[in-house]
Amino acid sequence: MAEPTSLTRRERQAKQTRGEILQAARVLFAQHGYSRTSVRDIAKTAGVSAQTVYDSVGSKRALVGALNDLIDAEADIARLAREGIGADDPAVVAGTSARVTRSILEHCGDIVQALTTGAAAEPELAAVLAEGHRRHLAGARSVVAALEAKGALAASIEAGEAAETMAALADISLGLVLRDTYGWSLDRVESWVADTTRALVLDH
Repeated sequence: MAEPTSLTRRERQAKQTRGEILQAARVLFAQHGYSRTSVRDIAKTAGVSAQTVYDSVGSKRALVGALNDLIDAEADIARLAREGIGADDPAVVAGTSARVTRSILEHCGDIVQALTTGAAAEPELAAVLAEGHRRHLAGARSVVAALEAKGALAASIEAGEAAETMAALADISLGLVLRDTYGWSLDRVESWVADTTRALVLDH
């Protein structure tokens, strides 16, 4: 995506530096874990000073807190959600959460795995997962609202229950289990989540 022309050269450079710092943090958190990664490590990997990390993003807690935005961007969640919810076919709409989860696994599986693994011991990581879950459930509610508007939601399920069902099936932690424990391909994960969601929430 092209940079807005209103950004000055300094602003573009600052945005690029911030992105490089977040990428460095993402790689190091995934490789070594949150507790074993220091701001100095992140600065060295990003090719900047530790002070630049603090000035650009903030503390290590702020760095990890920005990872949800990084995941959203790298997995292209906004576009996938927009296209899915805006589709004419209810079956395509109902598969939106499955496509989003597949994209997260495909593009950000390393950092999601690191966050999930470390959350039990690190409150900062648990907070990131909680925010990710909030966004995930909000997305499922938007999908259900779109299905309701099309008259495609099953009469046997209430909207709140449908959103929770959809979110549970497309939960990233379940996706990780299916991929890593059962050895499912990403195609199989997406297909199973989408088909099961459709069976449970769509009017047939």
